[in-house]
Amino acid sequence: MTLAGPARQGLFMSGNTILRGGLATLILLLSGLGGCAIGQATGITTPRRDIAEQVALLRLHATIGIPADAAAPVPAAILLHGCGGLRQVQPDYAAALLEAGYGVITVDSNSARGIGRFAAMSQVCTALRLWGRERAADIEAALVLAREDPRIDETRLALIGWSHGGWTVLDALDYAGEDRAPPSLTALETPPLAGVRSAILLYPYCGFPVRADGRSFPSDIAVHAILAGRDMVAPTGDCVRLFERADTAGHPVDHVTWPGVTHAFDEPAAPPDPRMEYDADAAARARARIIGILDSTLRDQG
Repeated sequence: MTLAGPARQGLFMSGNTILRGGLATLILLLSGLGGCAIGQATGITTPRRDIAEQVALLRLHATIGIPADAAAPVPAAILLHGCGGLRQVQPDYAAALLEAGYGVITVDSNSARGIGRFAAMSQVCTALRLWGRERAADIEAALVLAREDPRIDETRLALIGWSHGGWTVLDALDYAGEDRAPPSLTALETPPLAGVRSAILLYPYCGFPVRADGRSFPSDIAVHAILAGRDMVAPTGDCVRLFERADTAGHPVDHVTWPGVTHAFDEPAAPPDPRMEYDADAAARARARIIGILDSTLRDQG
């Protein structure tokens, strides 16, 4: 495209104005991002609800599955997706758990808040909104849904969180260890994480601004983690240091690091990101390991 003389002259004359305008826009953008982070850190921008309101928020966005041949209340796992929202990995695990005899509650935290895919990637995955400490309230709401369902044994429950969902579980454990509700809840009608016997983290995010440091994990909840040796999204070292602090404080975390696999190694429909590669063998191994953990932490409780 070629500009005529007057138009070109006008463009050149306005160059400084455009530059100043662009700089002003950048400053405003950075100020806005900083404001979002400050709002999250201080809780100023975090909605606060009572547990009934939180359950109402989540009810239509939590899917409950029960094994077809269940003859009695079954132990169950609550599944918490990563920052991008529900992906194929959650239904894959749900199917495996149902076949193994476990109930499943799959929570869609993003849809419950009207967060679509673009907003999830640009806001949740960049920590501009929905930090783990806020989302921890979804776990308490899902536990209420489990107690409401007579097909689920409310005393034999597990949490499974992927990436951002792992961050959410870590913060929920931290609050429970302090015997307090997450800050996005005004109060709880039961002790925090009542009925939870195990928590399983898959390539969780463990760096700033995760609140948990491992020192206050509840002593009656077994914590397990699978870390990815080639994780360039949620650095494994942050988790190892957190788990070491937990071990020192007397709250050991059973964790393994699998070399050669990346973040989201068990997601067959991963986004086009070179940092994420699907590994079918590792995915199958992870599902088998998780079922083994549930067998040892939930079956023996019955």
